[in-house]
Amino acid sequence: MKRLLRNTLLLPLLLAVNGCDRAEPVSESGLVVKVGFVGPLQGPDAPRGEDTLEGVMTAHALQQLLPNGDRVEIITADSGDDPKMTRSAMRRLVDEDGVVALLLALDSEALLEVAAFADTLGAPLIALIASHPDIVADSDYIAQLPFDDTTQSTVAALFVRDELLIKRAAVIANFDNPHSRYLKETFERKFIATGGELTGSHAVADISDELLRHLQARDTGLLYLPLSARAALQVVSLLGEIGWDPEIMTSDGLLASIQGAYPDRVDELEGVYATDLFSDTGEFVKHRRLGRQAEVSFDDLFDSRKNTFTGLGVEGYALLIDAINRCVTSTDRECVNTAIRSTDRFEGTMARISIDEHGRAYRPVYVNTIRGGLLESVVKVY
Repeated sequence: MKRLLRNTLLLPLLLAVNGCDRAEPVSESGLVVKVGFVGPLQGPDAPRGEDTLEGVMTAHALQQLLPNGDRVEIITADSGDDPKMTRSAMRRLVDEDGVVALLLALDSEALLEVAAFADTLGAPLIALIASHPDIVADSDYIAQLPFDDTTQSTVAALFVRDELLIKRAAVIANFDNPHSRYLKETFERKFIATGGELTGSHAVADISDELLRHLQARDTGLLYLPLSARAALQVVSLLGEIGWDPEIMTSDGLLASIQGAYPDRVDELEGVYATDLFSDTGEFVKHRRLGRQAEVSFDDLFDSRKNTFTGLGVEGYALLIDAINRCVTSTDRECVNTAIRSTDRFEGTMARISIDEHGRAYRPVYVNTIRGGLLESVVKVY
């Protein structure tokens, strides 16, 4: 990890104060429960992997010891930059290291490429950030932690129509990326179904100042941009060059991605709307016990800034530990898998999370405005 743990002497204190709110200390059993983490730890996507891992380690510091005395160990593996490396890392963690479960910091595109293989491992996997619905469509072992793309794009379309009262909108997406393409298609269907008029649907590769001026001339009130950090900044930069300032709606994790890869350009997102798993400010922010404890733990461990990926790392580890604790044997993969898929109103950092028997998560969607590098709450949709 590029950012080192600091103040590690505080870990025993954190465990004593925050562990499980136990009345009495737990005696160690001598057994170790191994949990695997797979994500990009090198290359252009490394900031996302490192941020997510910091969240996992933040939650791990709060509960390293299970109520039965078993100690939890985190084993990390770099997913690399292709499916073959990812599959190799996953197989090694399950077969050689003997992990009970895998926490995956893979985006939708990367996880879709290995989802069928992942299901053959016979170990439960929690997709920490991937939100494409097909990831769990035919899986017996993958569970999603975020809401899926159907949910967030539907909320985005309804917010644009019902709250912003915008009738004419255009969509710019990456047609080659399954996550971006799915969000585009679902947003368009819902927006049109609620009386909206689509003034354009374009691939980001085709965007030019001429095309943007065309959309402006069609009285487009909003651009929906389910794009990567780089592509979203490309569109925003072109908008600035032609002097057009439409409303903009983006998707989950965009601010966190830009903070990681382009920290000096965060101000270019000022005033942009974004659906996300969390919010930083506003009356809808109700930090629960896990959220409060994680804030303390993170600040004691890392010299960096929390973001959406950090929060998902915290929740993914905490939810997995909750599932393990519902099994008689901590290393029983089938039991842990069943427990994950019967998660009912688990207390996350800001809201409760449920996961059904198909691995789909149910949790609120936050619509935020990006201001001053923060996700400022507008509405929380259950």
